[in-house]
Amino acid sequence: MRRFFVEDITKESMSVAISGEEFLHLKKVLRLTEGTTVELFNGAGLTLAGTIESIGKDSAKIKIEGRSEGKRESPMRVVLLQGLLKGEKPELIIQKATELGAAEVVFYSTARTVPVIAAYKTEAKLQRWKKVAVEAAKQSGRTVLPRLSSVTFREAVEGRGGVKIMLWEGRGAGSVKEALKRPESKDGVVILVGPEGGFSDDEVVEAQKNGFIPVGLGPRILRAETAAIGIVSVVQYELGDMN
Repeated sequence: MRRFFVEDITKESMSVAISGEEFLHLKKVLRLTEGTTVELFNGAGLTLAGTIESIGKDSAKIKIEGRSEGKRESPMRVVLLQGLLKGEKPELIIQKATELGAAEVVFYSTARTVPVIAAYKTEAKLQRWKKVAVEAAKQSGRTVLPRLSSVTFREAVEGRGGVKIMLWEGRGAGSVKEALKRPESKDGVVILVGPEGGFSDDEVVEAQKNGFIPVGLGPRILRAETAAIGIVSVVQYELGDMN
């Protein structure tokens, strides 16, 4: 069933108009016709099923036939804290983290991040990130969009609950599996992944002061984006719905 993102639907919606980019995708790309069954979701957990009643010049009218049920969200709240990366890598991470069921993706700046955080706090950038998350949610069947933001390193690591782990290639890094056995895991898992230049010594100390446990992902050195995707997958396998 084709899925479309319509943010303003409610449980009481009986008829919904699809317009804008979603309408163009419905009409020009998918070439759907009247009578086709579709699914609408608002990114906050509500999913409705209906049929295309009419297709006009600028919008399509959907007759709602009921709520669409399905357990698609992970039972484990996973938060990814990721150092800002260059180019389109943040979008790749958002896409894959959304597909893997992450509840939140937070990009942060450090002394070793190349991108300037101010460039990632613009409305245009946030809207672009949201669009990437929407497309990934449509493809993967998710009903809730991950929360997306960009902050400083200190803001990223302070005040987090649950099991807190940080990927670190230094001596003393422990086992991911052992760290996830802690009872705090019932409140979720927060994952701290460094920027392309890695963490500074001061950042490692600050993260540990805030309860982050250094862990490793094996003997190989991974790119930041590979590490992010890999560790979210491991956490979902151990505690989420991928096992």
